[in-house]
Amino acid sequence: MSNALFELARQKFLGATLDWDGQTFSAVLLDLAQSDAGVRQITSSTNATPIVVTTAVAHGFTTGDIVYVDGIATGTSGNGLWAITAASGSVFSLTDPVTGANAVGNGVGAGGYCVNLGPSTSSDFFDDFDAALVGTKVNLTSPTIVAGVADAADVTFTSVSGASVEAVAIIRDTGSNATSEMVAIITGKQIVVCNTNLAAGTALLVEPIKYGIPNGTTIAFSTGQSATLTALANAGDRVLTVTSTTVTAGARGLAPNTGSGLPVTPNGGNIVVTWDNGANRIFKL
Repeated sequence: MSNALFELARQKFLGATLDWDGQTFSAVLLDLAQSDAGVRQITSSTNATPIVVTTAVAHGFTTGDIVYVDGIATGTSGNGLWAITAASGSVFSLTDPVTGANAVGNGVGAGGYCVNLGPSTSSDFFDDFDAALVGTKVNLTSPTIVAGVADAADVTFTSVSGASVEAVAIIRDTGSNATSEMVAIITGKQIVVCNTNLAAGTALLVEPIKYGIPNGTTIAFSTGQSATLTALANAGDRVLTVTSTTVTAGARGLAPNTGSGLPVTPNGGNIVVTWDNGANRIFKL
């Protein structure tokens, strides 16, 4: 999930309500440690199947929403991209968004945050995230569309100060936070999917990875299993070299991208965002 579309934005692009090269879009820096309607802080997660997440306040999310979870300590298999079930009050359960399988805990978790990608309306506009804004928004220039892939010129945020930045988001900028649609979020991490069963081996076969993964990274999977890389993985690799371990086919885990630059702590200087030059650019429909 280096870049992911908000579900309502995807619908609006398909319905021609959003026009990448005909409307104004902006980039914003987000501190995901700040709570707002679209991002909530996690107080705990269970070592159970499914993993049940508890947020610091009532989350307002809806069963079926897609959420990005990160920053959970100890119960690290709760970090990733999920469809949620049993959503009510300040709790929800985590399920695989592709298969519907329940997420398996690997320890009691503490801390972290969850970002709602919809399709419920608790995260549809920028006023659901503006409490997390760091610095000021920057308009995108030179937008292009090729085969459903959105790109634009790199952006520079000038003289940025404030809290740590965990994500860059794209909004359709109407000039009003209440009507500016959330479009995409970029976190500097990706979902790794195990392709076949690995039984106590060191060659983990995965779906081709989009970005490199640093040597020494431990990937906690949705099955409660984990694997630690013993060699750098490069973009496009289908085999990860890991310490001897067991991982079940279809398991999904969150891994950092090599050189993503996120998170970053502002120091009063400029922050330059260079969009990915690979196949997906800023995002792909």
